[in-house]
Amino acid sequence: MTALAGVFSAVVTPTRADDSVDLDVLGEVVEEQLARGVEGFYCCGSSGEALLLSSSERRDVVDRVAEQVGGRVPVVAHVGTASTARTIELARAAQDAGVAAVSMIPPIYYAFDAEEVEQYYLDVIDAVDVPVLLYNIPQFTGVALPGSRSARLLHHPQVAGMKHTDHDLHALERLAARHPDKVLINGFDEQYLSALVAGATATIGTTVNIQPELFLRVRDRVASGDLAGARRTQAQINEVVGELVAHGVFQAAKYLACARGPVTGNCRRPFRPLTDDDRSALDALAGRIRRFVEEG
Repeated sequence: MTALAGVFSAVVTPTRADDSVDLDVLGEVVEEQLARGVEGFYCCGSSGEALLLSSSERRDVVDRVAEQVGGRVPVVAHVGTASTARTIELARAAQDAGVAAVSMIPPIYYAFDAEEVEQYYLDVIDAVDVPVLLYNIPQFTGVALPGSRSARLLHHPQVAGMKHTDHDLHALERLAARHPDKVLINGFDEQYLSALVAGATATIGTTVNIQPELFLRVRDRVASGDLAGARRTQAQINEVVGELVAHGVFQAAKYLACARGPVTGNCRRPFRPLTDDDRSALDALAGRIRRFVEEG
């Protein structure tokens, strides 16, 4: 469990001009982020455009990240889909790739009831031998996991914890109080400091792709009791987040993480492509991030 308690990049999925996945650039992105202190990778999540990738592309991404990392840090594969069978297929492939854990959103679209959602997780858990992270992101899935069913799942010995991408920090604090042995992972970059105080033991974030040093600094300052310094660094993170949102957070983060110019960096449709004005503003933002990192 402690291996999953770190600052993880919700790593982007680089693509070429024809929308094909660029695994070579992905390897470069992973290596660059490792050099900057990233402590783990979460593949094929929201930032990785999971639901816009085919099953084979998702397997290829996980394989390449695991190969590039070579055991230096944990790799988690998000394998969630609307189908139990497809999710199991992806989970088994990720296990074969050597991931530290698999994670999945609840099944979406059909408004499955709580019992069906719980059984979906149990079916996947029974199908693999690696730890499982629940993934609570209700603004995307329409399903809020904190509740009696998720509490039962968190008692399962194979469930390592939960990625909590929700502004409900009261729910996070209650989960931390009731499940002190589980890894509770913040998913909103703009509330990392608050989530740490509420009991989070890790973070998985889109903007960790481009400013991992600042997340590590927040954690270190909290650990040393420097809350004023941690607030200053969180404010810098939030300034970057606000700028990314103005240009499309996933498109903007992918562009800056890949640093490969206009040929790569666009997310797949229906995400709108970045404009030249977007790129100019983001290039300027990259300079501000460097200053934040250097200022300490």
